Formats: sequence, structure tokens, C-alpha cells
Amino acid sequence: MTAVYDLHCHSHFSDGELAPEELVQRAAEHGVTHLALTDHDTIAGLQHAADAIAEHELELELIAGVEITCRWQNFEIHLVGLQVDPEHPALLKLLQSQQEMRQQRYQLMLDKLHKAGIDVAPPLAAQLTMPTRKHLAEALVEQGWVKDFESAFQRYLGKGQQAYIATEWSDLETAIAAVHAAGGQAVLAHPHAYQLSNKWLRRLLTEAKSYGLDGLEVAISQQSPGQRSALATMARELDLAASAGSDFHGPRPWRELGKNLCLPPDTVPIWRHWNAS
Repeated sequence: MTAVYDLHCHSHFSDGELAPEELVQRAAEHGVTHLALTDHDTIAGLQHAADAIAEHELELELIAGVEITCRWQNFEIHLVGLQVDPEHPALLKLLQSQQEMRQQRYQLMLDKLHKAGIDVAPPLAAQLTMPTRKHLAEALVEQGWVKDFESAFQRYLGKGQQAYIATEWSDLETAIAAVHAAGGQAVLAHPHAYQLSNKWLRRLLTEAKSYGLDGLEVAISQQSPGQRSALATMARELDLAASAGSDFHGPRPWRELGKNLCLPPDTVPIWRHWNAS
């Protein structure tokens, strides 16, 4: 069997739609052999995923992961930790701090919406898991306050908009150190999502590498060939490993588990030294 790595996806323990048990089943059905569950600032779904793989005897290797929200030069940047020890004190301490900030931010955004006369009810999913802006955006759409998901961010939740709350997330150096302390590798998630120029993206990667960044996501499900090629070039020039991840949140024809994740041949995969084949 050809190995298929998908090292970035989300369950309903953050802003994904599926339970970890459903997620691993779907990954196996789509031919994924190595899956990293990387929920936002939480590792709460990992044991559920591991138990489901064992119970159903799935031919799937679970990679313990997490996606940590960071700040850099007034930008919100996401760092994926792979092969982490989910019980390491340094990682747990950082995630506890991040979770408290997420809870506070979510409540403040909800308060801002209510003060503006947008009497949106908090979605049940956000009360049970790690609340994100995605939860609020979905509630705004479902309850008829905006026409679609994009409008929720453009009018209320996006940076600089009416209900946006800036948050002092972890800095990159601290997040990378916590991932390394937990025995993992630190990878910059979806580099083109931050809408940085090539100059600024290279600056981000160079600075992050000085803190110990191990790699960047080169192969992403929704991506043009030119973007993948450019990221492969940056990885090669900066001597960074290449990762592959769908950033799956729920069943969509354009973003599926394991879909379109082949790395260019001139890159070094992040999993090159892992024991799993």
C-alpha cells in the first residue's frame, strides 16, 4: 500500500464538523495511511481518535498533533506541532493559556455582537468544544444575520471589523519551544493563507527557523500548482522539511482527507525520520 500522509485536519473538538471517531473512519475510507489530528490549541480529541482506530482495527497510523495560534508582526500565524507528547507539561501549560484566551475572546466577540443589536445565540458546538470565530460565523449564517460565511467575517468577525477582538496569542518562539519540548516537529501551517508577499513570507520563515522551525506545509488540498512549486522552492532554499495537509474541517468536494497531497520530488518530507513507514 502506498503511504498517504495527511498531517493537518480538525475534529469537533475545535472547529471541525466530525467527531474524531468519524474523522479517522473517513480518513481510512479515503486511503489515508498516516493522519495527524491537529485541532486548534487542544489535544482533547487524540485519545478518542486512537481508541476508534484500535476498536475498528483501521489501517491508519495516528500522528499526535495540534495547531497552535501564534502572533508575529501583528499577524495571526498558525503553527502545527506533529509527533508531540500530548502529556508533556510544557505543551499542556501553553495550551491551557491558549484555551483561556480563546474562551475570553469568544465571549467578548459575542458581547460585541449583542451590543450592536446582533442577538445571535451561541452555537451549541462552541459550548462543548474549543470556541472559534468559525463557530460564530456559522451561527450568524444559520440564524439569518448574514447571507454566508464570508459575509460574517467581512462585516463582523474579520480583523478590524465590528466584533473583532485582538488577542495576545503565543509568540512563535514560545510555541516552537513547547512543541520541541514535547518531542515534536514544528511546521508552519498553510503559508499562503496569511496573504503575505513573498518577501514577508520569507522573512517569517527565516525568523521562525531561527527559533527552530522544522518545516512548512508545501502540499495543501486547495492550492494552485504555482503555489505548491513556490513553497517547495522556499523549503529547499531555507533547508526546511515539507509537510502535507488537507486542513480538513468537514466533507467538501474541494477539500477532502488525503486529496491532492503529493509533495514535489525535490522536497524532504517532514516524516523522513519517523519510525512509521
